[in-house]
Amino acid sequence: MRSILKEMTREEKFRLLTGTGSNTSYEISRLGIRQMRFHDSPFGVRMKAAQTQRKETARKAFSAFPNADKGEEVVSTAFPAGCALGATWDKELLYRVGRALGEEFRAYGINAVMGPAVNLKRHPLCGRNFEYFSEDPVLSGELGAAYVEGVQSAGVAATPKHFIANNQEKGRFTTSSEMDERTMRELYLKPFERIVARAKPWAMMCAYNRINGVYASEHRQLLREILREEWGFDGIVISDWGAVKNRAFSLLASVELCMPYQQEAYGQLENAYREGLIDDGAVDEAVERLLAFLERTKAVYEPHEIDFEGHDELAVQAACEAITLLKNERDVLPLQPGGCGRVLVIGERAVRPFIGGDGSSRVKNPPVVREPLAELKRCLGKGAEVEFLDEGCLKTYENEIGYMENALYEKASKADAVVVFLGQDYSQSSETMDRNHMEIEPYQEHVLRVCRRASQRVIAVLNIGSAVTVSHWEKYADAILVSWMGGQGMGAAVARALTGAINPAGRLAETFPKRQQDVLSLQTYPGDGLKIEYREGLMVGYRHFDTNHVEPAYEFGFGLSYTRFAYRNLTRDGLKLRFELENTGKRDGEEVVQVYVSAPKQSWVTHPEKELKAFERVFLKAGETVQLEILLKEEDFCYYNVALQRWISEEGAYTVRIGSSSRNLPLSCGIERKTDALITTSYAPE
Repeated sequence: MRSILKEMTREEKFRLLTGTGSNTSYEISRLGIRQMRFHDSPFGVRMKAAQTQRKETARKAFSAFPNADKGEEVVSTAFPAGCALGATWDKELLYRVGRALGEEFRAYGINAVMGPAVNLKRHPLCGRNFEYFSEDPVLSGELGAAYVEGVQSAGVAATPKHFIANNQEKGRFTTSSEMDERTMRELYLKPFERIVARAKPWAMMCAYNRINGVYASEHRQLLREILREEWGFDGIVISDWGAVKNRAFSLLASVELCMPYQQEAYGQLENAYREGLIDDGAVDEAVERLLAFLERTKAVYEPHEIDFEGHDELAVQAACEAITLLKNERDVLPLQPGGCGRVLVIGERAVRPFIGGDGSSRVKNPPVVREPLAELKRCLGKGAEVEFLDEGCLKTYENEIGYMENALYEKASKADAVVVFLGQDYSQSSETMDRNHMEIEPYQEHVLRVCRRASQRVIAVLNIGSAVTVSHWEKYADAILVSWMGGQGMGAAVARALTGAINPAGRLAETFPKRQQDVLSLQTYPGDGLKIEYREGLMVGYRHFDTNHVEPAYEFGFGLSYTRFAYRNLTRDGLKLRFELENTGKRDGEEVVQVYVSAPKQSWVTHPEKELKAFERVFLKAGETVQLEILLKEEDFCYYNVALQRWISEEGAYTVRIGSSSRNLPLSCGIERKTDALITTSYAPE
């Protein structure tokens, strides 16, 4: 590598640092430096067929799937979006999804997946929340690390993004995310820190926005001092597309690759070099990292096949694991095949589901999309009569309420069950724009009201990318099932969950508030056009709701099952927790065990009431009891002390709680901790 550096001209080095075209790096054939490719999406390949060096791979894919779009985009499996993957709480699944994605990117000759997107869901109006895993940094970091390990096991780089604080789309190119260092460390840096420590990603993408007044692409403290020197990151930093304002400043901050090609970037490097702002050492350091990255991803230059059939099965499994059951009064679900003679299905999402959101993560040409209506008919069997009302019909009713009430009432009253697909307009889950509100479409609420008067078995299916408010209409639904944006297998997952072929085990990775105004972070959204003040500090999501005793509609970690689970007999050996989990019902099922830690009540600093520290997804057969063991870590008892500029734990009694959501924690124990920090630990007399 050193020998190649010596042979490179300064011009070639500058070209390598500035890329070419929209998705490629500069090729230096005389030195064997091949062109590298960097493409979206985190949930499936997004690339024009003309761009790939694997023309034969693209041709075979189109031939194998004659019903595919056959547009400009290559055929690629559409895996569930981040909102759905987050709801699985399944690290092993995320590894497998990452591995499959890596295999498809490798087959198309792409060096890096532009993902995973692990920004926190600071507030529910962010238009890109459908891409992100969770409002919690531990859950986001653990799932993100598993995803990265999976992608890189296939010889392709994963690129966690957007580093950091891209928590809204409005003003994302220029506004400054203003926060204190403790908030930054404990929330917004934490997912990336966990990914670097556990998965060692080969690349990282910086954000567009500023952080405390400095552009993320030029933020030396974040990119060099924290990411590289403190955490030990040894990969390359790639700019988000168009995020670099001054190429020399970004180089000094440790951005190795500026994307896409910007004509002025080369000139900025030349001028800075001539003026002495950058030197050969800084340039060579960045070029050497790019060459190391090229070596790490060399597998993409060899031919590979794609197992689309196997990946489709995995996409269906992932969609199934994401299905989240929020309500099931009188056990109206599951619908038993043979037990429902007539089923009325309502809503366009039953035949044209939103499998992902819009923007750079949208997978445009999946090999197949499983429609919920067709899959439901198949699962119910030939004995069931399924009638469907599409969106066009309902929107006609919207303008003729009287007719709608009579016709819809008559159809619903004759059905044994009514399944209503609900959601928001597609624009409400999109890159570049935030949501305007958290409500479902008003006419959909009216549909539910009419159906409720006619039927005692009304099931709502939420095809959404982020939390919605349900207080206006949930009383009209006997059951609520969330499909999220579940990728190409979502239709199969919905049908299997409705009919009991699978037992729902998804859990909320974000709080569903009763009212939009209950979300503390929305008090400073969207900012003044120059800055966004993170005044809520650590009180994001469940941290706010649980600490400030604000009742949500459905709490973080919540999700029902067709069976029941019991937690018993917690014991502790140091930081090792042992307890029993029993499936007390008559169906096999999966439980997501969650462990939260509360800081000492007599604390010198403010803490959330409790914070997630560990979780496991566990399968149990009906009636089975298992002994579980979870090992906490020293870091689980630490907070970031700004004065000492390091992580410390306080002296005192910590409380550990175990259960199925942030508000259902039947097991608890205390742990006394000492501190090694150079602070006075004795409490003042009362």
